[in-house]
Amino acid sequence: MDKGKRMGAPDAFLAEELVQRSILKVREPTNVEFITLLSVMPDLHEAETQVFALAKELDGTAIVDESIAREISRLYGIEAHGTAYLLLRLLYRGRLSKKQVKEAVTGMISAGWRLTAEEYAKLTRELETP
Repeated sequence: MDKGKRMGAPDAFLAEELVQRSILKVREPTNVEFITLLSVMPDLHEAETQVFALAKELDGTAIVDESIAREISRLYGIEAHGTAYLLLRLLYRGRLSKKQVKEAVTGMISAGWRLTAEEYAKLTRELETP
């Protein structure tokens, strides 16, 4: 999060807010062997290797937006979705309001966040319903 905040990435500020509100927790993965295995892949960033390692350890879902990262997750049997999925899930569970999701999406798109047309359509539909 700190690196993302220094770069001005809106998703990093959103993540920080979610951690402060105890909606998300920051944890370090412990499976050093799996991290080492993933770290030799040139297309994965360090943060993505840690996200994958933790998702595998906890039998959880990795949240990654890069398509190559999602492809690699499938190779290792790790469920992966993008930020749009996380935002909608938090909306459905009442942890974020529509206004908060709209603000996050607007900020992230302004900062260069990309999502597929399908993801954008679903996000728009969900945010427009009363």
